[in-house]
Amino acid sequence: MHVGAPKTGTTFLQAVLFHNRERLQEQGVMVPGRSRFDHGAASTGVRQGAKGKKYPAWQQLVAEVEETSDSVIISNEWLSMASAERVRTALDDLGDTETHVVFTARDFVDQIPSAWQETLKLGDSSPLEDFVASLGDTDDRWRWSVLDPAEVLHCWGAGLPADHVHVVTTPPRGADPGLLWQRFAVACGIDPDSFETELNQARESLGVEAARLLQEIGPSLRIAVEADKGRWRDGHWRGAYQWIQRYFSHELLVPPGGGRIALRPADFEAVRARSQRCVATLREAGYDVVGDLDDLTSATVPADARTPDDVTDSELLAVALPLLPELLARVRAEHQRAEEAIAQLASREQ
Repeated sequence: MHVGAPKTGTTFLQAVLFHNRERLQEQGVMVPGRSRFDHGAASTGVRQGAKGKKYPAWQQLVAEVEETSDSVIISNEWLSMASAERVRTALDDLGDTETHVVFTARDFVDQIPSAWQETLKLGDSSPLEDFVASLGDTDDRWRWSVLDPAEVLHCWGAGLPADHVHVVTTPPRGADPGLLWQRFAVACGIDPDSFETELNQARESLGVEAARLLQEIGPSLRIAVEADKGRWRDGHWRGAYQWIQRYFSHELLVPPGGGRIALRPADFEAVRARSQRCVATLREAGYDVVGDLDDLTSATVPADARTPDDVTDSELLAVALPLLPELLARVRAEHQRAEEAIAQLASREQ
C-alpha cells in the first residue's frame, strides 16, 4: 500500500508502475485495476468507508489481491487522508494478506510551495503564508495530517511491524530523476533496473511569477467556468476546474518556467522545525528507511527563489501578455470546430 504523500513524485511513480505492468508481472508483481484512476477511486472508497458510493472500487482491488498469488502494489497519495478508523477497515478487508505500507516523503520546505500551487490551479487565491498557517486545520484537504509522514504512519503503521512500514525519501533537488524510482522499487522488493522510467512526463511546477498571476486571476477564471453550463470533459478528468489546472496552468503557464517559490523567513523556520521533529519521530519508530532521513531537512532556499509578494506588476504583465495569442487561437479553433459541427448536423437533416 503506497499511501502518499501528495507532491512527493507520486504521479511519476504511478506512471512508471502502469507503463511497466507487463515487466512487473514477469517479476511476480501485479498492479491491479485498469489505470491509476481506479486506484484513485479505490482511495476515495477507503476514505468514505463501507457505506460510501466509491467503496465498491476499493472492494474490486481487494478482490484482485485475493485472486492472485503475486505481490500487489496499490498506489494513491490521497490514501494519506484516511482516518484511523477507515485505515483499520481497509486493512481488515485485506484479511491475512501480508501488508506493507510505503510512504514517500519530501522536505517540507520544497513540498509546501508545491502543494500551495495545486490550490491555485483550482482557482484559489489564498496567499502562501495563509496556506502554511492553514495546514494545522483538521478539515482541509491540505493539512499536516496528510503531508507529515510521522502523522500518517501513526495511522497506517498501527498494528504493523516496524519493518513492514517503509519511508522512501524524495531525493534532494538536483539529484538524478530516476533515483526516486530506484528507492521506491527497493522498498517494494522490485529489481529497479529493468524498467522504463523516462516517460517524457509534462512538468507541473509553476514559476513564482506564473503562480502570482494565477493567484490574481484564478478566482475570476473559476467564476467564468462555473457560469458555463456546458459539459466539461477531458478524458478521465472531469469538471470545469480541470480546465484551469490542465490547460491554463499546465499547458500555458508551466512551460515558460520562472523563478522558484520561496517561503517567508518565519515560515521557513517553522516548516524546518516541523521537518526536524518529524525526522526524530521516524527515527524513534524504527521504520525501514530507503534513502536518507537527512533528505527531509536539507533543502535550502535557491538563489532565484522569491516569495510571491516580491513579484512586480511588470513581471505579471510579462507573463500575461503572451497568453493572449494562445487563448485567442484556442477560441478561434473551438469556434471553427463548432461551426463545422453545426454544418454537418444541418447537412444530415436536409
